[in-house]
Amino acid sequence: MITPYENGILLLRNDHLHERNWRSDSCYKFIFSHLGKGRYQTQRGDISINKGQFYLVNPNEPHRQLEVTNEKFLIELDQSLFYRVMKELYAESSIPEFAGINYYHPQIERWASFVRATMQDATQEEASYFLEHSVPQLVLLLMKHGPGSHQTHLSYHSSPSLSKAIEAIKDDYSANWTLDELARLCGLSKYQFAHVFKETYGISPYSWLQLYRLIRSQEALYHSNDTILEIALQSGFTNLSSYNKLFKKLYGRTPSHFRLHRH
Repeated sequence: MITPYENGILLLRNDHLHERNWRSDSCYKFIFSHLGKGRYQTQRGDISINKGQFYLVNPNEPHRQLEVTNEKFLIELDQSLFYRVMKELYAESSIPEFAGINYYHPQIERWASFVRATMQDATQEEASYFLEHSVPQLVLLLMKHGPGSHQTHLSYHSSPSLSKAIEAIKDDYSANWTLDELARLCGLSKYQFAHVFKETYGISPYSWLQLYRLIRSQEALYHSNDTILEIALQSGFTNLSSYNKLFKKLYGRTPSHFRLHRH
């Protein structure tokens, strides 16, 4: 099923799920995994999207599909949708750049699952009309919950079993947290903690902590005169190299380049 609407298309299909050619498009691409794991290749490395997770391809970002389990669910989103949100809610005349990472948030999963189910029973006309009114909700959700250059705080959903660890990280994210320390706060073994954390947030505790630190660092990176080294150390990175490496993995550029050329 390919359904066009005013600002893009929705693609929902069960064929051509294996390796495809490289492509680069002028729109954002919201890729959601409903039935199982999907793998995509970018110039920064491979991205695995597990069931319930999403990945957002930035405009003009080279990428290709490697493999999808049973079904492909993709929505193309015109840049103008994000530009309007940035201008009206963030008072910035720019568009966001989303971090190159698979992520999970229940509100986005619920939106995608509802749209998927609705589209399967709709006529072409009904589907197009439905998307016109539903896609702006997705853009707002992605702006709020999708890790990217527009954020200064990482969005996450609450989890009673992990709340003490999350609150501890929020209160002191520059601390040298270990898996054992975070697990003890939650009354779990480190193996239980790591399993529950990944089931809840889609990535490992260490990856989430590093992502949290990086997102929190962005305000100082964009709006202070602190050196990149100072920002990295203040944010909990042990050295400049690890900060640069993660930043480049997520954005394809170093922090210094991003600071100079932020659009």
